[in-house]
Amino acid sequence: MFVAIFVFTIVFSIALHELGHFVTAKAFGMKAERYFIGFGPTVWSRHVGETEYGLKAIPAGGFVKIAGMTPWEEVDPADDGRLFYQQKPWKRVIVLSAGSATHLVLAFILLIAGLAFVGLPMSTNEVAMVVEDSPGAAAGLEPGDVIVAVDGQAVDGFAPIRDIVEGAAGETLALEVLRDGETITTEAVLDAAHPDPERAGAGFLGVAPEGAVEPLGLVDGTRTAFSPSASVEITGRDYSMWFMTRATVDGLTRIFSLDGLTSFFGSVAGDEPRPAESATSLVGAGQIVNELGNQGDVFAVLVVLAQLNLVLGLLNMLPLPPLDGGHVAVLAVEESVEGVRKLRKDGRSRPKFRLNPSVVTPIALAVIAFFVVLTGTALYLDITQPASQLVQ
Repeated sequence: MFVAIFVFTIVFSIALHELGHFVTAKAFGMKAERYFIGFGPTVWSRHVGETEYGLKAIPAGGFVKIAGMTPWEEVDPADDGRLFYQQKPWKRVIVLSAGSATHLVLAFILLIAGLAFVGLPMSTNEVAMVVEDSPGAAAGLEPGDVIVAVDGQAVDGFAPIRDIVEGAAGETLALEVLRDGETITTEAVLDAAHPDPERAGAGFLGVAPEGAVEPLGLVDGTRTAFSPSASVEITGRDYSMWFMTRATVDGLTRIFSLDGLTSFFGSVAGDEPRPAESATSLVGAGQIVNELGNQGDVFAVLVVLAQLNLVLGLLNMLPLPPLDGGHVAVLAVEESVEGVRKLRKDGRSRPKFRLNPSVVTPIALAVIAFFVVLTGTALYLDITQPASQLVQ
């Protein structure tokens, strides 16, 4: 069932992406000639007005054909004034960016759905697991213990415990614990490095609360009242839209860094295991969604789908042809050159500056080749080292 949900979400995301381009182009009076979902042979198509709508055999992409995307394109003279390249720059930027914007909107809706209809684990002080060789383990903490006070300060939920611990790196904390109806006191020496790079330098206890999604470090299992702007924390992380976007950008930066790519491709060429943080194909993403769904973690499924949409939206806006962001970059270069010409006021009459396709095409082909190799490698790893293993 969760595989079907994943496939539906991907197809819906693609359709919504192309709809963003289509609707904004039509709103600005441009001629949208084709709106298709998928690639390969056409399965179905129909003309409605001036637009042909259709489905193709492979639902892994889509496209909208807008008349006059470049000045070199052959067009019907009757469409003069409605061609893409004839529009004001700000209108073209909106049309080019609208597809990626739909992914951000869908990601937000998925997070809202998760918080509104699924919710997060109830606030709890109960320890569900203790990380081996952690300060918590050295202090004698055990699953089932309920931490009721830290350094004499009563605590309600794991959020205040986390705040105290993270601000006490290198210190010794007195923990008051309820175990089997009896209250015991122990001490934890916070001398271990935090495993989360984003929390480097913070104190680390090494316990997970009951109901936490990810049993690593000191993680928060707090349920907050539903709010569209809620800054919800679980597994020690903020699930607000801002945090999710920032975390996705950070993750993509690490994955596409020299070290990240070396480790990724090295796991194919050598005997190294697949990096925990690496690129996955749609097959791998489907594996993760299916595994989380089978574990009954619907909230995590929605988070993964939301983050997948964030990835699609952000990648599409990279300033590299043939991505949407690449078209925006080309437009920016052309308008910048025109701006310099106007500042010079040399009085010469010449055609508007356009980047020659011979300059853009090799870059586009190189980008396509890179993503083909990346996707093929990710698919191979998803088969030989399933991404679902990372969530087991």
